[in-house]
Amino acid sequence: MSCAYAGVFRGENMIKHILAFIKRSSSLFILVLFMVMFFNGHLPEALRYGAFFVLMLSILMDIRNFGLFNQILDSNRKLQYIDELTSAMRQSIKLNEVLELVMKNLTTELGYDRVLIFSFEHRGYRKDVLAPVAGLNIPMEKLENFFFKYDKGEDIVPKSAIEKKPYIVRNAREDHRCSQSFVELLDLTEYIVIPMISKNVIVGVLLADNRTNGRKILEDDLMPLIMFSNQGAMAIENARLYEKIEALAVTDGLTQVYNHRYFQDSLKAELNRLERYYKESTEKVSLMILDIDNFKKYNDAFGHQSGDTVLTEIGLILKGLSRKVDVVARYGGEEFVVMMPATPKEGAAIFAERVRSGIENYKFEMRDGQVQSVTVSIGVSTYSEDAKTPQALIEKADKNLYLAKSEGKNRVVLG
Repeated sequence: MSCAYAGVFRGENMIKHILAFIKRSSSLFILVLFMVMFFNGHLPEALRYGAFFVLMLSILMDIRNFGLFNQILDSNRKLQYIDELTSAMRQSIKLNEVLELVMKNLTTELGYDRVLIFSFEHRGYRKDVLAPVAGLNIPMEKLENFFFKYDKGEDIVPKSAIEKKPYIVRNAREDHRCSQSFVELLDLTEYIVIPMISKNVIVGVLLADNRTNGRKILEDDLMPLIMFSNQGAMAIENARLYEKIEALAVTDGLTQVYNHRYFQDSLKAELNRLERYYKESTEKVSLMILDIDNFKKYNDAFGHQSGDTVLTEIGLILKGLSRKVDVVARYGGEEFVVMMPATPKEGAAIFAERVRSGIENYKFEMRDGQVQSVTVSIGVSTYSEDAKTPQALIEKADKNLYLAKSEGKNRVVLG
């Protein structure tokens, strides 16, 4: 029996399907006519068996047509759902919200057990890597440092992105296109990968499987998934654009760390939080102001472009050494500031020394290809032992920075 017949009367709604079949069946009239003819002893036997054959043929045709009708209804439902989902995604402007919406609806409406979304990321000097950014029913902790190089020989995931082509993997452990380390990591067997394309540009790759329910992935599943992933890609691009616009308001254009205004607002909010919830001042917040030593000489000797490179790379060093809760900002000119919540003076001293030595040992490449070393002076202050207001805390750190400069530079002063 062909796939048009298969599954017509299966599932929880079997009685409902049977009643719908009878309602739409053209065989009912033929059945009544057959009953009259079959039990009429005056009709020739050949005519009665001919009527039986016509009845069986009519029933088979009805079953086939009913199966096709259900497939059309199901396809129409999926298309209608995708249209509704597209509208919902376009209303979401936060990237995390869009990703969650994509994954949730792939599982609830399109019936997949697990969903994983890969996105392009730039990690250091390794450009165009595909890294997992969101997953549903996926152990994301196992994928924390995982990524694929943008090379179709790596795995079927980057292959799908490069070729802009979907793939269904039937047996991952025997498929040479699949990275076996990745397959074992997620215990993959049969799964589907779909490139996420927006305006002919690859945004990422969507992976889905049915590891729990065991439902076979069919070729017919490709079309609604492709439409869905492309609409999702457009929503992701819109959300990223919105986040970039948001970031411009709080980010320093050159160094890509926070700007002075964002730092001031964050420090004020953090001290207000401490005053509200920690009356005894047991919770500490430390501040570090950093100034590049002899920066004017570097600019004069190597040019402002090389000076900008130093500023940018120091910003990267600070972000790389700090925690997620820390606020790294450009304070002005060649000065940077780091606000460290939940950090006493001892912890701030350790961090500041790590920053100082890290920058001193870093090799900065100048415009002419020369490699130069740069040093910094750092002043540190801590709430509430040094000051209890934002302005006073900044002034104390700035005073300690001045002492570090006057005592010979390339050092940390705590006060």
